[in-house]
Amino acid sequence: MHDEQQTLPRPAFHLTPERNWMNDPNGLVFHRGRWHAFFQYNPEGSDWGNMSWGHASSVDLQHWDEHPVALRYTAEEQVYSGSVVAAGPDGRLTAYYTSVSTDGRQAQSRATSDDDGLTWQRDPENPILDRGSHAFRDPKIIRYEDAAGFRWIMLTVEAVERQVLVYSSTDLRTWEHVSTVGPFGPTGVVWECPDLIPLAVDGRPDEIRWVLLLSTNPVGDAQDPDGSSMSYLVGDFDGSVFTPERAELQRLDHGRDFYAAVGFDRAPDGEAVILGWMGNWRYAADLPASPWRGAMSLPRRLSLTTVDGEQRLVQGPPAFVKERLAAIDPTTVAVSSDAVDLVLDGDGVVELHWDPSITGELRLRLTADTDGVALIVHDPAAASLSVARSGGAMDTVHPDFASTSIVPLAGDRPARLLLSLDGPLLELFVDGGLATVSDLVLLGSGRPTLTLASERASPVSVAVAVLDRAPAIDQVHALA
Repeated sequence: MHDEQQTLPRPAFHLTPERNWMNDPNGLVFHRGRWHAFFQYNPEGSDWGNMSWGHASSVDLQHWDEHPVALRYTAEEQVYSGSVVAAGPDGRLTAYYTSVSTDGRQAQSRATSDDDGLTWQRDPENPILDRGSHAFRDPKIIRYEDAAGFRWIMLTVEAVERQVLVYSSTDLRTWEHVSTVGPFGPTGVVWECPDLIPLAVDGRPDEIRWVLLLSTNPVGDAQDPDGSSMSYLVGDFDGSVFTPERAELQRLDHGRDFYAAVGFDRAPDGEAVILGWMGNWRYAADLPASPWRGAMSLPRRLSLTTVDGEQRLVQGPPAFVKERLAAIDPTTVAVSSDAVDLVLDGDGVVELHWDPSITGELRLRLTADTDGVALIVHDPAAASLSVARSGGAMDTVHPDFASTSIVPLAGDRPARLLLSLDGPLLELFVDGGLATVSDLVLLGSGRPTLTLASERASPVSVAVAVLDRAPAIDQVHALA
């Protein structure tokens, strides 16, 4: 039992369960005007176990309504990660999930819903896809169409073998294995939660590349103390085979707490929107959160841009953040070696612009009502941004929790930083989303203070937007 005085404040504008344990996002789908998120959930308590699918939905990705448990575990089956697609003219939702039997075997099972995801019918022929494996999991269904016609693609992993298995189907029931990606990259990890997303390069619709998302988690006796993380690969996909430009995983988020992100099916206007779990398997079970434990990141809009001749993934904040900031007139703050304190009125976002050639090193320090500190340092001389968390509960929650994350930067251009702080959830969008940093920070429940100091006197443009939780909406009628 964790000390109630140290219990983390529940975030206001991120998806969290009212009670109990949450981890990976599962079926993400935009359906009949609402964003639906299913997720790994323990309906019985705040620790991992009894794996089921929780369910929440939103009209704006900011205010979430939690619904009854969608797919509940049974004595014979744990319900692990998977995905949902809206298929057919009637908009029926079809889910694929990893069914884990009592002997540990993992196989892919199917369920359907005719009432917008509130209730589900398991397929009597489950499991639909079974390799007799104990590490065959995380089915992600995507759509693909070319001159040969439309088909469904299922991405799964053989986690221990570090392979993505690609399957094809025309009816969402019968699947043919068409290719395998991997293994490559670091050993000593398992691969999890794959997704494959088409993106236009620099906004040109006639130049499409495919981005493979992967989550990796250390295993074995000598585990990496940094724990779990996400990576991506840019390449081409012909409906059967994904060919990466190079077999070298690129870090997707430079923080410690971003994992298992996948995309929404049927996002409006063809946008690519992902949602990730803000957690790390290294210490997730030790976080002092009660009665809730686990949270999702901000939804992120993906795009591809060319930097030094290579395609780089850009992650942008959701529309509600951009719209809120657009309605605010920035303030110019005179920053120098004498620290300037900005007391934030509540949870929200802060957007900063400055010229590092004038400012030199810029230091941002986040504190609240405990000894915990999150220190962000933008150092143009070292061409890096660092995020360090330390002090108070962050030094004691777990031996590997206190940490410093480093982001490589181009230091010779105007700097942009979007900072989101929502309870213990800190997310940074650096240089317009060319890099992100997601970290849990244990600062306390009091009003946060952002302290700015610079190497040389310089103006810094600051816009602050408070984002609060909306009034609760009745669970069942939220879908009416």
